[in-house]
Amino acid sequence: MANRAIFNRQYTEFTPGTTPVWLVNGGSISSSGPSSTVDFTAGANLIAGEVVHVSGTFVVPAIAASGVDEAAYRAVGITAAGAAQNATVPVILDDIATVSNANITGQTALTPGQYYYLSKSSGQLTAFTTASGTVSAANGYGAMVNLGLALSTTNIHVEIQPPVDLFGN
Repeated sequence: MANRAIFNRQYTEFTPGTTPVWLVNGGSISSSGPSSTVDFTAGANLIAGEVVHVSGTFVVPAIAASGVDEAAYRAVGITAAGAAQNATVPVILDDIATVSNANITGQTALTPGQYYYLSKSSGQLTAFTTASGTVSAANGYGAMVNLGLALSTTNIHVEIQPPVDLFGN
């Protein structure tokens, strides 16, 4: 089997004797592991803690509102810093991200131990119990996208799950 790249990780085949083994990033597994933050080009003015998706070669705010293009709710991460349009922006793909009340729909802070989802408000996240951020399937479709678990009132462990599509009338 040939060498391959999957989910931002490079795998290289290594055969010590007769058993093939796959090595992460072309070497042995290290304690540092693959990068959990990747630099992208901002496709809009972004603030720190904003949920984003990839559009072409840019990242732009993600949204799970009814009737939007399904690419808009395919979140990839949360911005680690703010950036102007066309500037480089670091995006946390799988680690701890800091969010402020400007990034939370219907609350002023995260609730530790609560799972958070992509909101129907552009670039924001919401608790499932927050009615103003709950995605509905009315007049089209929307999606429930689990973004991760709140660790504190400002930190979330980013673990983005695949969207659950909601279809309406």
